[in-house]
Amino acid sequence: MTDFEKAQDLKIDIVSEDDESISEEHKQYLISKHGRYDLIPLPSMNDDDPLNWSPWFKHLQLGMVATHGFFGTFFASGLVPSFGKLSEKFELPTSQISYLTSAQIVILGFFPLVWVPLMNKYGKRKLLILSVVGSMCFNLGCVFSNTYGTLMAMRCLVAFFISPGLAVGGSIVHETTFSHQRGSRSGVWALMVNLGTMAGALFMGFVAQYQDVKYVFVVFTVMNFFQIFFYVFLGKETLYNYQDLSRNENNRFKQLTSFSAIVPERSFNFPTVAAPFKLFGNWRVFIAALAYGICFMHDNIATNVEIPQVMYIKFQLGPQALGLQFLSFIVGSLIGEVGGWLSDKWVQWGRKNNRGNSFRIWITYPGFITSIIGIVEFGVQIDRAEHKWNITPLIGLAISAFGFQILTSPLIAYSMDTTPTRASEVALFMTMMRQTLGFIGPFYYPLMFENMGFTRAYGLMAGLMAALAFIPVLFMHLYEARKGR
Repeated sequence: MTDFEKAQDLKIDIVSEDDESISEEHKQYLISKHGRYDLIPLPSMNDDDPLNWSPWFKHLQLGMVATHGFFGTFFASGLVPSFGKLSEKFELPTSQISYLTSAQIVILGFFPLVWVPLMNKYGKRKLLILSVVGSMCFNLGCVFSNTYGTLMAMRCLVAFFISPGLAVGGSIVHETTFSHQRGSRSGVWALMVNLGTMAGALFMGFVAQYQDVKYVFVVFTVMNFFQIFFYVFLGKETLYNYQDLSRNENNRFKQLTSFSAIVPERSFNFPTVAAPFKLFGNWRVFIAALAYGICFMHDNIATNVEIPQVMYIKFQLGPQALGLQFLSFIVGSLIGEVGGWLSDKWVQWGRKNNRGNSFRIWITYPGFITSIIGIVEFGVQIDRAEHKWNITPLIGLAISAFGFQILTSPLIAYSMDTTPTRASEVALFMTMMRQTLGFIGPFYYPLMFENMGFTRAYGLMAGLMAALAFIPVLFMHLYEARKGR
């Protein structure tokens, strides 16, 4: 580790509860900016420090990167209602057409490993703009793709370029917020990533119902265009060099023409790219990431990506009706966002009473319970429905989505709190775990549904969530609480 990185790490770990640790002038500056000075991490006395930006401007930057993550999953799932049309067009089975989404899922998980180290050296904003420009170009390429192979290539390139939005949100949250805010802020980013998988299928179902499939990609291209506009005119760099202020360009428009490294001491090489894999050895982060990934693959992918194969075949729903089924996910996820807010309030109370970071985990338990109950209800009600559609399976989906969103924010925030100096690596690791497990699931879900029926299949998934997610998190919580951490 370089001296610079050690200094950055030291800054992150400062707890400004000791009145003697900062000058009176610094205290007054922080009080004028934030209304308090006991902040973790401790901001500098500089208006350009991202920690000192106004709350509305911080929310604007977080909103843009959260939207970036939203678009990544929106583009992946937005093709789902068109599977039937594409199956007829290319004369291929629906299961093979689904790889147009599955391939994007795994690319979205792994290629941020390349993007994020570059962003940690050169800055986020310019590379996020490059990311969106590339995505827009290849979405436009999808419009003119007339073979399955060409469309697959275009979709993979779209996923590569749009992928940093799914992981860099954690870094931006870490660079612009204080520890007592990270649960709710991480929740906003995670909520948008989760909502993208549902909103894509919902809104693109209307397009697929009335227009040719190519217009789905036209919509994607236009979305990217507006995203570029917002990044250029409203964005600002969140990476800040605290040791060498000359490296920071504070003019938002000059930032776009400056290509020098903001933190030149940070390297971009294979060890840097592979650094998140070291977190397999951090048992606390690994358990949290595994729990998050297991719940994602069953609460989200098994109910989301598989809806066409479940409801299209069982109820013969068209693209528009198929898309409307995803409203249940959106309703449940929006209500579940309360988990991030509760997590922050809970931690604030816990710190006043000398509780450790693991105190945040209490908020996950209602999430685990409701997410497990939700998918069981979905499976049972799908089997009971026979061949006539009714709303009861969607109630199960809403409960499941609610539970998943409740547990998401505390798990992400807890992982970052345990390793604050590696926040970007933690975000990458959790994204990689989530997307990898989400990619694996669709290969065996159809076999489970065919051989076990929906009730037993989703019952088995609920058992896996309890055994591989809930119980490990529970034991981790008990152990950490005994240690006072």
